[in-house]
Amino acid sequence: MNRLRQRLPPLTALPAFEASARLLSFTQAAEELYVTQPAVSRQVRILEENLGVRLFDRSHRQIKLTVEGQRFQHVVSVALGQVSGVANELRGQVTSTDLTIAADISMAYLWLLPRFPKFREAFPDIAVSILASDREADCLKKEIDLALLYGNGNWPGFDATLLIREEIFPVCSRSYLNRHLPINDPSGLVQHVLLDLRGDRWDWVDWRQWLTEKGVPVPDDMQFIAFNNLPLLIEATCQGQGIGLGWRSLVDRFLMDGSLAKPIDMSLQTDRGYYVLRRANIRMSSETNILFDWVIRMSEEKDHWRTGIWCSRPSLLPTLLLRFHAGETYIHVLVAFNTSCRFP
Repeated sequence: MNRLRQRLPPLTALPAFEASARLLSFTQAAEELYVTQPAVSRQVRILEENLGVRLFDRSHRQIKLTVEGQRFQHVVSVALGQVSGVANELRGQVTSTDLTIAADISMAYLWLLPRFPKFREAFPDIAVSILASDREADCLKKEIDLALLYGNGNWPGFDATLLIREEIFPVCSRSYLNRHLPINDPSGLVQHVLLDLRGDRWDWVDWRQWLTEKGVPVPDDMQFIAFNNLPLLIEATCQGQGIGLGWRSLVDRFLMDGSLAKPIDMSLQTDRGYYVLRRANIRMSSETNILFDWVIRMSEEKDHWRTGIWCSRPSLLPTLLLRFHAGETYIHVLVAFNTSCRFP
């Protein structure tokens, strides 16, 4: 036992490393562990000194795992997950069928929520909560079973399966389209009111990038109406306030029911998209496997709105019961439906 103890790294430092590696932030790891940021940083340095390698590359604003850090994270995440699972069994806390699926606000509001009645109908005995947050760290916390996130497919410690490949195109209301002359080429878009998506993410495609990719010069003094989330932008677009950018699969039902139209048939595809994430090398419960398989099926099903909730406008989506906890927003769906929504 003494020899084993001598070979092991400082065990008290492992939770700090695991959280920092998963969140890629000492500050967010400290928040999760209810300690100070310097305490987390100190534990990681103790671990690095014990192992004789750097686990993180540190810059002024971010940290990144080294090759050694990625290798160590893989082992530590699996080991701590197994210890936690057995400990819960010994405490009599048998794994619950209650699941939590996380997504950013756009994906939760525009894609997941309208499809969710189908899951409830097919699996009434599996309770699922939806956590909607644009903070990626919230969506990757330990208590999350699956996460639907936007990116390039690279999340250390997670297996990522592509759901929706990114394709972006102009959309507007039919009333807006009827009030203006036809747009025959993308250069005509700059003469219109453009509703733009802005936020903290550097990889969101905005109007300047979309137009530039299509070879359209954008005046430096051009004015946009900016929104920090896609559901709000889509609502303004449905109201006829201007032309916005729509994402494939997120706005398809609005195109189908006539709330939105394409003023020009042109789109931009990128190497990013929405992925479903699950923890790497961690055995999922049978309930989580059911939810994962259902999400995959929904991504392959095009006419979902014909058998799920139908709402012509984001503002008419189901009324939600929100539970706030530690800065997060949990959406307990199917609690109280706005009468403007209907089931086919």
